[in-house]
Amino acid sequence: MTSPKPRNPTGTRAGTNHRRHAAATPQPRHRSHRGGARRHTLARSTISVLAASLITVAFSGCSGGGSPVAAAPTPTPSTQTYTSKAFSIPLTVPVTTSLKTEASTDTDTFLTWDSATLEDLHVRFLLPPVLYRPNKSKPETPPKDYVTYLRGLTSQGATLADEKTMTVDGHGATLMTLTTNKSLDGVLGCPKTNTAAADCFGLQPDLTLRMAVIDANGKTLLAWARALRGATHAPVFFTEFEAMLHGLKFR
Repeated sequence: MTSPKPRNPTGTRAGTNHRRHAAATPQPRHRSHRGGARRHTLARSTISVLAASLITVAFSGCSGGGSPVAAAPTPTPSTQTYTSKAFSIPLTVPVTTSLKTEASTDTDTFLTWDSATLEDLHVRFLLPPVLYRPNKSKPETPPKDYVTYLRGLTSQGATLADEKTMTVDGHGATLMTLTTNKSLDGVLGCPKTNTAAADCFGLQPDLTLRMAVIDANGKTLLAWARALRGATHAPVFFTEFEAMLHGLKFR
């Protein structure tokens, strides 16, 4: 069928200028218009078909778009919850789907989860009865001001970054990222008093820790996420860990 001639020989040609978006529910962009002399305009029915086609393409294209590089990582939604069994500070915590729901260890001083997919990812909770200071062969009781103690490890090759304060179920906490350029065995703490420094928790050159030091009614509760240093998935995993802390409830 021949398109009807327009009353005004000067018209506009409609087009779309679409870019991908990272939003969960993509929305089509407003159309941009360009002016110019045209002898014919698109028939109304043709425009309707074209618009419907473009909207369909827009929705299918946007659904697969990635987030901008500068955007903060979005934590994996957590639909699983774990309630401690033996840990001496009873708690319930939402467990990110990056981890197995069940803790691999649940004792009075130590609680830990392993990754559901990647071997290097772990989340650990520790109530250390003792720790090993750098270059010391005997364990000591952890200092009351544990955050100041961690900051002092910078003189031994450790690096502290991205420090901030937060609350965990109403309890004050300090969150920080720790790395080191040399092994510092046992400096974080041990789950038992009769444990050698090499079998305790410390800082290692190949690891990055995102740690929260939580004041749990006068007790120092350490919680941290562990990943290989430089791992591209670490930032998202650390964000998921922080979401776990925000959802943690002491019982």
